[in-house]
Amino acid sequence: MPEHFTKNTLECTAWCEHCGRMTQHAVSNGRRGRCLEHEAAQFSKKQLARRERLSKQDQNPTLF
Repeated sequence: MPEHFTKNTLECTAWCEHCGRMTQHAVSNGRRGRCLEHEAAQFSKKQLARRERLSKQDQNPTLF
């Protein structure tokens, strides 16, 4: 059963799959959120691939 928190709760201690240990997690709207110990990915893999593709196009523009 999922754990719910009060509205005043800002963070809790929970197991983090990424870190592999108990860490502090943000609490949002009464539910446990992201881990506060490591940096969350700023962009998705799809966004990173698109940015890389566009930068390569800028370096090597098409002739026609």
